[in-house]
Amino acid sequence: MGARFWFCIYLVKQAARSQSALLRLWYLLTHLAAPAMEYAWYWLDDSGQWIEYGEEHPDHCAATVTSADLEKEFLADQKGIVLFRAGSQKYELDFEDMVQTNLIYETQRRVARLPKSVSSQGGQDRSQNMALSCSVCPPQWDQSALPDIGFKLVQLSYTSREYGKIKRLFEKTMKDYCIHRLQRIQNPTLWQVFQCCWCCGHAPPVIQGPTPVAVPRPLYTCMHTDLESPSPRQREQMKKLNKSKWVDERLLFHGTSPSHMSAICEQNFDWRICGTHGTMYGKGSYFARDASYSHEYCSSHSGRYSMFVAHVLVGDFAQGNPEYLRPPPRPSNSNRLYDSCVDDLTDPSIFVIFEKHQIYPAYILEYGSEGQCMIL
Repeated sequence: MGARFWFCIYLVKQAARSQSALLRLWYLLTHLAAPAMEYAWYWLDDSGQWIEYGEEHPDHCAATVTSADLEKEFLADQKGIVLFRAGSQKYELDFEDMVQTNLIYETQRRVARLPKSVSSQGGQDRSQNMALSCSVCPPQWDQSALPDIGFKLVQLSYTSREYGKIKRLFEKTMKDYCIHRLQRIQNPTLWQVFQCCWCCGHAPPVIQGPTPVAVPRPLYTCMHTDLESPSPRQREQMKKLNKSKWVDERLLFHGTSPSHMSAICEQNFDWRICGTHGTMYGKGSYFARDASYSHEYCSSHSGRYSMFVAHVLVGDFAQGNPEYLRPPPRPSNSNRLYDSCVDDLTDPSIFVIFEKHQIYPAYILEYGSEGQCMIL
């Protein structure tokens, strides 16, 4: 132990009997202590590189805020939101969710706060360390409810931004109903499989609404190669097949029997169970843009209903057909398939997914008629 440590111990013992000793201890701790840890702030770009806020970069406009600006705002309010610009685009950064959102296109990017001892590493080492730290589960998940096996349900506060987003999607077509409870499904195994299938060629999923807004999925090295997943290269090819850096991901609804819910939370969707109500557009799992459609497949229990809200990678889709066991081949190459099927190519509201690794069951939404409403 150093002399400073033992001197502190001595002053602590003397402090109760001597005001001057207490003042000396205060001075020592505030003036001679080791300097505080310094942090830098980054966002993840399309190529999988972490870009520090405010720095000059050949491919990106510099943000009007720097790491130092963000750290100051973060220390003042760790649940706050910062508005800034980069070129002609306007953004907001949510400290609670660690997500950057484009206010025009609504696309979202992951954000990371790292000690400068890590951020000063070389670009490749830094990206690998940050990918490892960000790849396990979404930043908004409750870290105290992460099971080693299976899933846990976490009830969301009706005052949270996450709750508000789902509520707005639900109420677009369900104005005579209200939400009793919204629970987030935290299943690390399913999340890692969902992530792995796309991180071989794309970054971790970024949440979007049901509107057809393309979502960037940057390239980075898959850290979960031990996970079982049929044809992960097929998912890597989605970006190449679509000739784009963007993959269409949506938050969609799914109605099913309450008896299937626990199995879906544990094992993901299985069309052999979920698709028993119809196969008009193909023999797959059905998801809807409108909650009112999924409501038709929900069963009432004492006046209450439950449905899923899921992250769905719809990708490049084709017109559905009841005979399809998988998406049809692309006209340009019969050996390459579309990613999903829909009811209407111009304005799709129903999506059929044939590969469960394109889905993550994100929420269970419990609701009832407006007259019976009581928020839990």
